[in-house]
Amino acid sequence: MWEEVEIMTLGERYMAGKLIDAILEKGFSASVNDGEEWTVKRSVDKKLILSALATTGEDYVRLYDKDGQSHGTFVLIWGNDPDGTELIADHADNRICNRIWQEIMGYPIEDQLEIGL
Repeated sequence: MWEEVEIMTLGERYMAGKLIDAILEKGFSASVNDGEEWTVKRSVDKKLILSALATTGEDYVRLYDKDGQSHGTFVLIWGNDPDGTELIADHADNRICNRIWQEIMGYPIEDQLEIGL
């Protein structure tokens, strides 16, 4: 369960929450793959999504629009840095995922506009 996961630090928990919030606030659903199987499929239930994270050392969070079209994946590696800044090890290089990543990492809107997001 989300509160009971020992592998996840407070910083990682915070960053994972920010990621899922950003995905859901933009109208996407999320699927979670724990490196072995898809444990959550196209959900908009934040608690369910978060509860599926950190059951292994890595997770893949894929986002989908309302039509079921995939718009990219975020790769989460647990245990890189306790403050959570290195939780997102990689993500799809597209406009949507780049904007989500920049938003949760705290880049100012001016920087986002400068690079065309």
